[in-house]
Amino acid sequence: MTSSKRSESDWQGLVNEFLICKRKLESKKDALLILSKELDSCQQERDQYKLMANQLRETHQSLKKKYRELIDGDSSLPPEKRNQVNLGQLLMDSRERNKKLADEIKELTQRLSETQGDNKLLRMTITKQRLGDDEVGVRHFPAHEREDLVRQLENAREELEHSLKTLSDELQDVKAERNVFKEKAERLNLELNHILGGQEKRIIDVDALCMENKYLQERFKQVQEEVSLLKSNIQKYKTALDRRRNPEIGGKSNSRALTGVLSPKQVQGLLSEDNGCSLPATPQSISDLKSLATALLETIHEKNIIVQHQRQTNRILGNRVADLERKLKTLEISGFWSLPGECFLNADHIFFHFPFVTIVFFFWLVLIIYFTRIPIDYLFFCSFCQALFKDQHRMFKHFIINKQCS
Repeated sequence: MTSSKRSESDWQGLVNEFLICKRKLESKKDALLILSKELDSCQQERDQYKLMANQLRETHQSLKKKYRELIDGDSSLPPEKRNQVNLGQLLMDSRERNKKLADEIKELTQRLSETQGDNKLLRMTITKQRLGDDEVGVRHFPAHEREDLVRQLENAREELEHSLKTLSDELQDVKAERNVFKEKAERLNLELNHILGGQEKRIIDVDALCMENKYLQERFKQVQEEVSLLKSNIQKYKTALDRRRNPEIGGKSNSRALTGVLSPKQVQGLLSEDNGCSLPATPQSISDLKSLATALLETIHEKNIIVQHQRQTNRILGNRVADLERKLKTLEISGFWSLPGECFLNADHIFFHFPFVTIVFFFWLVLIIYFTRIPIDYLFFCSFCQALFKDQHRMFKHFIINKQCS
């Protein structure tokens, strides 16, 4: 009896273990199906990323080819014409960015190869599990390792998406910068052709027009303030003349106090010791002193306004000098300012560098006027400087034409 009971209990235990193993096997089958689906989706994403990487590589090669064409120029032209426009310095930044993009593409290809290796390893383990080698599959890829592998694949996909977005943004920036450099190069080519060709129709410089517009706006504001100041002075003179013509209103004391229009002799006479000590304490003397004080305050205010106008004008002139120096530096960097193969002591070369001497003379003249406070007409001074620079530009153009003809 006891042996039969034991055999029945053992049989029940074996049946239960068989059912448990069967359920585990079904769960493993479901897990394998899920992993196979995820593997297919990962393969599709890998193919998409590979296609995107190839497209980016092709666009990069096309952009590199275009940049080389811009740098080398037309091969049919002689080397003297091709060397006139130096675009190497303008495209230096774009080359550096292209190098960075190439490094990032290499990194993406390396990551893609790593993901391919991971997918191959995962496929091998899945085939082993399908063939019945459950022990090997469980030994090499337990549940937590599979979760880690899936998490790593998801992180790699997110990194690839992020890097793809950054590459597309940088590509747009490079395209925009290329267009800017292209427009600038075309404008420089037009200006250079105008200088070398000696055409009468001048090309409009947008930067110079913007700078001239700013200067004219500042001058217009200053002229408006000066007009308002002159109107107030005219009103003061008018009231003073009216008071002189009407002796009944002001009398002798008011005729002497001209409400802001006083000469230095009148002020000295009013503030002299004899007259000051002998002034009686009458309402007329008090009114005279008040009018004198207001006149002095108004003259001080006018002088302050004039000083402010002079400072603003000096600031405008300083900004224009800084812009001119910046343009000279750009010309020196681009190679349009000096001619190679000539001695500096040559007469033609000295004539060529004469605009630089003119600019230095103009700068020192502005400093002398600023520190010595010489009263000059700034509008006449600016027109004189503008005429001087136009003359130097014309002389420079004739010099280039003569050198080209010779």
